[in-house]
Amino acid sequence: MATNKALIVLQENSGRVELPDGLPPAMHDTIFGVIDGLAETFEDVKTTLQGAGRYDVVHLLTDNLCSRAQLLDKLVTETQRGRTIDLIVLGHGTSERLVLKRRPDLTGGPNGNIRSLLTDAQSLGVNALKLRLVYMCNCYGSTLNDDWRAIGAKVSIGSKMNDYMPEPMTTFFVHNWLSGQRAMDAAKNAYQATIPFYALVYPPTTRVRYKTITITYPCPTLTDPLRTCTRQVQVPDGVDLITNSKITETELIVGGSGNIRF
Repeated sequence: MATNKALIVLQENSGRVELPDGLPPAMHDTIFGVIDGLAETFEDVKTTLQGAGRYDVVHLLTDNLCSRAQLLDKLVTETQRGRTIDLIVLGHGTSERLVLKRRPDLTGGPNGNIRSLLTDAQSLGVNALKLRLVYMCNCYGSTLNDDWRAIGAKVSIGSKMNDYMPEPMTTFFVHNWLSGQRAMDAAKNAYQATIPFYALVYPPTTRVRYKTITITYPCPTLTDPLRTCTRQVQVPDGVDLITNSKITETELIVGGSGNIRF
């Protein structure tokens, strides 16, 4: 049964870029392996997604296929076929930049080459791209939200800064999205559900909380031996847990219509 939907998975899974500062060395290979292994995961679920009536087609743009030219081709082709397109980006990036296997990388901003995808598509006979959702696990994905929106995406989702928790957050998001959650809820719930997996790696810090109280104390004088005085002092009032900055940096930011559903 046709769904009139297509999924594009854009993954740069063999290039290596510098990971965020402060990441424990032991985590480097783990994070690279997790991100790089996601393509194989989508290979495994491709038939399931199509067979379950989720998407008519799943395009896996991995390794040498991970290029701007290939992305443009699939966006144009599926738009011409009248299919609504979801795009999942699995890879690495920095602010306003998404690393691709085949250069040039995708860049944001008014002069970046993400926004010119629409111009290029129009030169190929497509007036408007049928791009619905973009989800990114690359670092600083949120800095590209406005660029995907500029070429027609209804909603775009990416991390606030560095993405220190690419998995299982991506898996949780896809599950939530396909289950019918609104895009904004799918993102929020995926982020919240992932935090416990990283509690030991990125533990919270503690901060003592204080409150101000007024105390009365004797301060006699020769003329008033019973005199008392008051002053305000700070006393401990509990302990606050401060979320690790690596977790707060990873928070998913939703750009566009967060109310849309699959």
